[in-house]
Amino acid sequence: MRLSNYEKESVINFNEAEKAASIYTHNPALIRQLTALCSSHPKQVRQTGDNGYGGLTFELPKKWLKVSPPRVLSEAQKEVLAEMNRKRWGKT
Repeated sequence: MRLSNYEKESVINFNEAEKAASIYTHNPALIRQLTALCSSHPKQVRQTGDNGYGGLTFELPKKWLKVSPPRVLSEAQKEVLAEMNRKRWGKT
């Protein structure tokens, strides 16, 4: 059975009483990141489930979760970055 992209969801679940959060996801980039964390931090991060359709569940400390808005650059900062890119890639 194939799932549609709409059905391939990511769910982060935690409560105030416990220190761990659960992440269920079909997102390949997030799965790679969480799998790497399982290897590098086996005491804190572990895979707890596999639904058989590409979705994996992981458990990790909820204090590791973070929501961060995108960085807002001023026009001067954008120009500095553009100039750095031109120098790096040799474009004028």
